[in-house]
Amino acid sequence: MNNRGILFWQPRHDYLRSLSRTLWGKKTLVVLNYLIWFYLFYVSYQLIKTDANIFWQIATACIIAEVIERLLKAKIFWKRPLFEHRDQIPPGLVKKWYQTGSFPSGHTSKAVFFFLFILHYHVMSPIIYLLITIPLLLFRVLVGFHYPIDMLGGLIVGVTSWLVVYQLTFPRFLIESIHKIFNFVFFIH
Repeated sequence: MNNRGILFWQPRHDYLRSLSRTLWGKKTLVVLNYLIWFYLFYVSYQLIKTDANIFWQIATACIIAEVIERLLKAKIFWKRPLFEHRDQIPPGLVKKWYQTGSFPSGHTSKAVFFFLFILHYHVMSPIIYLLITIPLLLFRVLVGFHYPIDMLGGLIVGVTSWLVVYQLTFPRFLIESIHKIFNFVFFIH
């Protein structure tokens, strides 16, 4: 453990550098970085097919979380651990996103509010959801994209975003328009 304690923990081994040395390692970094977004898209599908109003709740939660995240990351409370190791941002990742501060984790904030939506609407097993998302989030700490404190910040942002939106009911015309678009896109009659 480094001298800043558990909230700034990083593994002794530089996994990012190790993975970046091979083509397959670089591809693994990119795939594991973006895999959570594909999974959350699937979760969105499951939620929205239950009730089109959830689309607007998710969209609003995303906007809230993104605004909070961008404002806090612009302050650059601390840089990402990968810069302390003098590692490079792996090719395939959007460099601009990694050059801001590390706090809070946007991946974590979205994963948290989606988890709360799953608990609230009972559309899938929360255990399976956690078994998929937790390793993907922990991977981000292991490779130096975040510190544990960033994950904690993401958790707080995720809960806050969900608390603001989970009881919102949007106007009927918005719900009906999303319902029609959703059915068209996914070929549902």
